Amino acid sequence: MFERQIDRRLLLKGAATLAATMMPFPALATAPTVNAVAFDPAIPALGNPKGDVTIAEFVDYQCPICKRAFVELAKLLAEDAEVRLVMKDWPVFGDASRDAARMALSAGPLYPQAVEALMANEHALSERRTNEVLASAGVDVMAVRASLDARAADVDAVLTRNDGLAVAFQLRGTPALVIGGTLYKRGMHLDELRQAVARARAS
Repeated sequence: MFERQIDRRLLLKGAATLAATMMPFPALATAPTVNAVAFDPAIPALGNPKGDVTIAEFVDYQCPICKRAFVELAKLLAEDAEVRLVMKDWPVFGDASRDAARMALSAGPLYPQAVEALMANEHALSERRTNEVLASAGVDVMAVRASLDARAADVDAVLTRNDGLAVAFQLRGTPALVIGGTLYKRGMHLDELRQAVARARAS
C-alpha cells in the first residue's frame, strides 16, 4: 500500500462533524444488513480477506477526499492484520469514473494493484488515462477491455448493488465508510479508524 502526506483538515472538521455523520444502522428506516454491505462475492477484499472487522468504503476514483481517506485506510491495513477492506465503487463523478470502476473490478488477480494505482492517480480520468494508470500497475488493459463486454452484466450488477446501498444509506456523495454496524458519512484519519475498529470488535 502506498502512503502519502495528508491534509487532515479535509477529513476532520471536529467532534461535531463526527457526531453528525456517525449513524448506527438501526437509525435508518430501511437499513441494509451488515453482511449485505461487507460481503459481496463479486468484490475482492483488500487487507485480510478473513479479518474479524470489515471496513466498506463507498468510493469514486475521481474523488480527492476518497484518495486521502484511502491513504489512512492503507496505514490501518499495514498495522492491523485483522482488518478486511471492501471498496464499494459508487461512480458519482460520471462516465470516466464508471469506466475506471468497471476496469478495476475486471482486473482479476491484479485488482489490489489496480485499486492502489487508481487511488494514487492525481489527474482527471478518461478512458485513455485509466488505461495508462492500470497498465502501470501491470494490468493487461487490452485483454481486460476485450473481455469487458462479456462480463458487463456481472460488473454492472455490482455497481447497481452498490448504488442501492448508497441510496438506502441516504448518501449524498463519497467517501462514506461502514465499519461494523456503524455508518460514517465522511473520510476518517488513522486515529478515528483505530477507534471505530475497536468499537466494532467490542460490539
